[in-house]
Amino acid sequence: MNEIKTGHEQPFDELISEVASLRQKNSDLEREKHDLKVLLEKANNHSDTLAEAAVRESEQRLKMIIEATPVAVVVTDISTKIIVFTNAIAGVLSGFSPEEIIGYKMPNLYVNPLERDLLIEELNKEGEVNHREIEFVRKDKSKIWVDISLRYIEFNKKPCILGAWTDISHLKNLNLAASRFVPQEYLSFLNKDSLVDIQLGDHVSGEMTVMFSDLRSFTAISESMTPQQNFDFINAYLRRVSPMVRKNGGFIVKYLGDGIMAIFPGTADSGVQASIDKIKQVNNYNVQRLKHNRLPIGIGIGINTGHMMVGMVGETSRMQGDAFSDDVNLTSRVEGLTKFYSVPLIITASTKNALVDGSKYKIRFLDKVQVKGKKSTLVLYEVYDTDSPNFLALKQESHQRYEEAMQYYYEQDFIEAQSLLFDVLKENPKDKVAWRHLMAVTECIENGVRDNWTGVTVMKSK
Repeated sequence: MNEIKTGHEQPFDELISEVASLRQKNSDLEREKHDLKVLLEKANNHSDTLAEAAVRESEQRLKMIIEATPVAVVVTDISTKIIVFTNAIAGVLSGFSPEEIIGYKMPNLYVNPLERDLLIEELNKEGEVNHREIEFVRKDKSKIWVDISLRYIEFNKKPCILGAWTDISHLKNLNLAASRFVPQEYLSFLNKDSLVDIQLGDHVSGEMTVMFSDLRSFTAISESMTPQQNFDFINAYLRRVSPMVRKNGGFIVKYLGDGIMAIFPGTADSGVQASIDKIKQVNNYNVQRLKHNRLPIGIGIGINTGHMMVGMVGETSRMQGDAFSDDVNLTSRVEGLTKFYSVPLIITASTKNALVDGSKYKIRFLDKVQVKGKKSTLVLYEVYDTDSPNFLALKQESHQRYEEAMQYYYEQDFIEAQSLLFDVLKENPKDKVAWRHLMAVTECIENGVRDNWTGVTVMKSK
């Protein structure tokens, strides 16, 4: 039987040979894959080793940097709040040895631990904290001020906080000392953060209330005292009345010997209330003076509201605060008029009209005045809240008749004005203002008035 073959058929032995060859190739491929897998595993293990080494090297470098940093640096574990690493300066600043500070609870360093909570809140919100002034308590219980900045870091594979501290106690003390010369309220008013930011010519302009005050009969009192006693007396007085300015939202621009010049950027009410508080302080001080057989003192205060410029004047080597405007100059004159009218507190019409609630105060019309060197007329009012209880009651009882008398006076009905003023003085014979107006009315009745008479009191001296 003959075997039939086609041209496409392959000898069996060749086919067997190819299959064997394919199996060998597949075996080689599997071996190569295994070898590659082993290599990859080795590479991954090596990579982890390198990463761990890199982390260790990074932390080692961080430690070296912290040690070399010229400010105190601490690392605190977030979860435990325990200090886990510091440099030597941190130990010196806190008063702890290197062994003592490691493991110390970070909140225990804060005088007010709540401040740390606020810093952490800011750190969470902003991702960083920069230059916050915090008071720390050292190992010996003494207190220091530090400038502190915070950042998040990973340390020893744990989330931590990196803190940088700078001792600013000396700077804080310097600022405190400087604030005695330029108060913080003044810096804030000029939009300055620090005394070092103040420049010659810095100023703010606008409508404000200005106060001038002065001691009465100081010359007579000081004549019986030594220079040291004079200094002690002035400081005792200023120590009592000056805080009343700050209490009511003002700041003292400068001391004028026994006088004070103060500015109230807010409402006119602040200036009036501060003046009332000052006079009450003087009244209380007089109680003590009388107990020690010393003469009582009095003060005069003038208040005006208007446009003014307040800022730094002088020269680059010596400057001070001051205020300028015609309204400021007029206020000084108003303060001087407290002597003429024998009242402690006078305000101008501009201040009275600027009051948020004038009904809070005991105010009555005083006079229309033309001060020396000025053509304009000032309308003045007396604030008598600080009168003695009896005198205050008498003024209130006669207040309406007094106001009516002054209205008749300016209407040139002098007879009616005189009659009402007599009634006022019958009730309150010590009302010096009513006596002064009665004399003016009586003079008008006896001598008559000019055709252009206005009733304005013209001052012949400042």
